[in-house]
Amino acid sequence: MRALVSQFVRYLTNSLIAHVPSHHLRRTWYVAVVGMSIGRRTSLLMGLHIQVRGRPRIDKPGIVIGNHTVINAGCHLDGRGGLVIGNNVSVSPGVWIITDEHDVNDPLFPEVLAPVRIEDHAFIGSKAMILPGVTIGRGAVVGAGAVVTRDVAPLHVVVGVPARTIGQRRSEPGYRLDYQPAFE
Repeated sequence: MRALVSQFVRYLTNSLIAHVPSHHLRRTWYVAVVGMSIGRRTSLLMGLHIQVRGRPRIDKPGIVIGNHTVINAGCHLDGRGGLVIGNNVSVSPGVWIITDEHDVNDPLFPEVLAPVRIEDHAFIGSKAMILPGVTIGRGAVVGAGAVVTRDVAPLHVVVGVPARTIGQRRSEPGYRLDYQPAFE
């Protein structure tokens, strides 16, 4: 019965709630029903796809998002292995953040969960993909379409498939994101 309720909540979250044009209503659902932790002045735009396994517990992490962060439209957030996104993080449209994969070398093909952490002031470009177990350092930049398979050092700029470092930000980011749409 619990699995059926969890499937129904996931269905409502991704098929209905994600498309309601009220930021306040979506945020309320994500916190109260899904169990996400969402910081002050953080925006989650329409079309977000969320994967979790019920409400978070000590043995079952979920999704934690800091203050003044923007998660753009059409992103995929996987909290099954634990996902932490810091303050003032900009996640562009269509980004996939994945915390669950399978061990292809094991004949039983078991799931392997590994948390993802995105630190403060990181910028993730459109349609980038961040794979399980990765940490994106403070102020790092992930280029559009990059596939991040390993940790990114603070302030580094990575691009490509697989992502590789091409440079660094010239200064420490100090901006504060404050995008609060009423409908979007």
